[in-house]
Amino acid sequence: MSPEHQIQQAQRRIHHADVMMGEAAQLDDIAAQLMTVQRYWNAPNRQLHLMAALEASRGVWHAIQNALAEGALPLPLDVQHNLLILSVYADSKIGACETTPDVDTLGSLIALTRTLAGSLKEWRVAA
Repeated sequence: MSPEHQIQQAQRRIHHADVMMGEAAQLDDIAAQLMTVQRYWNAPNRQLHLMAALEASRGVWHAIQNALAEGALPLPLDVQHNLLILSVYADSKIGACETTPDVDTLGSLIALTRTLAGSLKEWRVAA
């Protein structure tokens, strides 16, 4: 293997690791937004903040789906498959929170988001 090829592969791995860290950081930010909405559930402007947080959440989950479709996440195939399933599940939770806002449903979305953010960070460290 030529040195140029090795450098290109290393750069790709670094780029993929950066993508995972970016997604993890975004998920952390989304979880914080959702937790703020949950904390102030009875606030008069809750609906506005909830919709903004859910829209941002959907954007991140769709970005993960796009990254998976483009092969930008260097994860084992079974992990990619599970991540796709989680993203679809998260999308359904977001939809449920939009149609029938509920603290418990929001809590499960928060837990899922935080758990995945932590898992992506672990994968980054392992890479």
